Amino acid sequence: MLVVRGESEPLELESPYAEQIGARERAIERRNAWKTQGTGATFMGRGGGPLWGEREQDTPPARIVGLSRGRVDDELCYSVTSGVVSGLFAQEPGTRNEHRLHHNADAAVTEIHLSLEHETVACTVHGKGGTSAIGILADDGRGVRTITEGDVVDRAPRWVPAPATGKRIVYASAGIGRTRSGAFAGLGPFAIHRLNIDDGAIEVLMADAKYDYLAPVPAAVDEIYAIRRPYRDPRPRLSVLGVLLDTLFIPFRLLFALFQYLSFFAARYTGKPLITSGNAQQKAADAERMMVWGNLIDVSSDADKAADADAQLRKGYELVRIAPKKTEVVARGVIAFDVYGDEIAYSDGNAVYRMPTKGGAAQRLATMKWAEGIVIC
Repeated sequence: MLVVRGESEPLELESPYAEQIGARERAIERRNAWKTQGTGATFMGRGGGPLWGEREQDTPPARIVGLSRGRVDDELCYSVTSGVVSGLFAQEPGTRNEHRLHHNADAAVTEIHLSLEHETVACTVHGKGGTSAIGILADDGRGVRTITEGDVVDRAPRWVPAPATGKRIVYASAGIGRTRSGAFAGLGPFAIHRLNIDDGAIEVLMADAKYDYLAPVPAAVDEIYAIRRPYRDPRPRLSVLGVLLDTLFIPFRLLFALFQYLSFFAARYTGKPLITSGNAQQKAADAERMMVWGNLIDVSSDADKAADADAQLRKGYELVRIAPKKTEVVARGVIAFDVYGDEIAYSDGNAVYRMPTKGGAAQRLATMKWAEGIVIC
């Protein structure tokens, strides 16, 4: 995490817990290095797995997956997950005094939002089959209680600020489409829902078959900011020409699959694939992509590709203000933002900006590539 304070250089904020997990994983990797080096690699297989089996999957590193304002001024709350265990922590930037608020091995907790008024945290809880639900930390501190359910993806919960009556949360929700066998087929458009926790009533505040509405932030009872992007229908569009071309390419694809099969065994026994050219480029291409709210965008440092990524964002991602009578565009090319009081902070993938909610020019705060989350403290 980077903390921006006025005109000074951004301050890097690290989680001691995440560092501890990372150090533990590196120690395990050093102990098992013989499996992927020297004669041990020949015996175990070049990929590190058994000679007759598949490559073992690497344990995902511990990373920060949620960010919120803290319990007091200048404090940040954040959630950390290592793929197996997740926790909720609080820290004042620059002190490295990390306080563990919650620890859980049963559910992966992301996208948190702390409410001082209700003295609890709302979060996204990931389930099985690609589903996710909205949850809140239980009052007894023993776990997370889910408050939404269904074959849906519920994300990015935010508490509705006072003077709202009762406990209310807004969040983005999309239905999951499945095949007859139950396999995942795609998501419907994301809509903005509001849940009254006291009676369980759910209202649909904004829904449009042409757009996804993501990361809603309620600035007032009747005013919400959100990221809007065009909805992409997951259903494939079949054409006669496409079917004919696929039929013509079947023999070539079978030959290519056979070649890749032989190349796999060559790499297993000799340490090199049949063709080595292009591998480094392919690895670099994979590393130069990023998931932006579920969409894969090329974020290469190459000037032409970077320009294409910026064009995708400017065309598809908009920060909008939703009021009862109208919806207006506040900024374009926005991938993350926050609203607090009369101020907006947002990222366009290249830098972080601030601007007043009532209109005015945006001011660049810091150059920062692909910020995934922003919080105003």
